[in-house]
Amino acid sequence: MPNLFKRAFGIFAVFLMASTAAAQVVVVDVAQVQSWLSGTKKFVLVDVRTPDEYREAHIPQAVNIQADRIAVERSRLPKDKSMPLMFYCRGVG
Repeated sequence: MPNLFKRAFGIFAVFLMASTAAAQVVVVDVAQVQSWLSGTKKFVLVDVRTPDEYREAHIPQAVNIQADRIAVERSRLPKDKSMPLMFYCRGVG
């Protein structure tokens, strides 16, 4: 899995957003994501890149919802507003 993380996270910005009414946005690093994926912390990992980028490389647990389609496809996200959502993308540039 480390090579997948390098390919999938090497150039991505990763953000954690609690989906509560008072949402918090926190930037996390690759080590934190790997720790959460291998641990017991429950969260939803959302890859907001294009479908082509997702097919090229992605984290296996991630669901692909393009950034500009999140509102349209929000039914694919958990209804439980206390479930943390972690978004990742290709980053700037």
